[in-house]
Amino acid sequence: MCSLKFFAVVSLLFSATLAANSTQESIGFPEAEEDPNSVNKDNRQPVYIPSMCPESELYYPGDQKDDWICDCRPAFLYHPKSDRCWPAYRKGPCQDGEYLVLTADSAIPICERNPCSIDSYVYYNGRCEQLATIAPCRHMWPIPAALAINASTLAITCERLNLESRFGEPTRPATVTLAPCPPGCKRSITAKCVPMST
Repeated sequence: MCSLKFFAVVSLLFSATLAANSTQESIGFPEAEEDPNSVNKDNRQPVYIPSMCPESELYYPGDQKDDWICDCRPAFLYHPKSDRCWPAYRKGPCQDGEYLVLTADSAIPICERNPCSIDSYVYYNGRCEQLATIAPCRHMWPIPAALAINASTLAITCERLNLESRFGEPTRPATVTLAPCPPGCKRSITAKCVPMST
């Protein structure tokens, strides 16, 4: 089974390299698509190929066999003025004390005052919390989660950690799946369910 997965990954990387018609040697790593609505019709995955795409971008498959394009990683925003992808709710091209956000009424991200004033800190549940930490997500125990930006909604939320290797093999046994419930209810405090994110 492992050898079949390895063969599939090697084939994917080989076809991505050929599709680019690049003279550089390229090594790529498959990336899991975080937004199930973004999976292409042939269920091809984006690939991380540092020699093909700029920093903070992945090599995404299109719907045609040889259709590939570099674009922003999930939860990153394209900033036209700097012509780069930056992580949402981080300083990026903004001034000190600001972070880059995408407002509901625009397709172009803007710099906005960060209420926490420190890069990588965001306002979550009435407090300034650091992104990529597990402390703000203790309520989800025993499910491993960290404070992150949801790739689909760009909302600040606790996201379940993906504990699979790059080749899709679990790194440890799966945890018990809990039913969803409203945030702040008694069941969420006693770890009998997973609070629904808002």
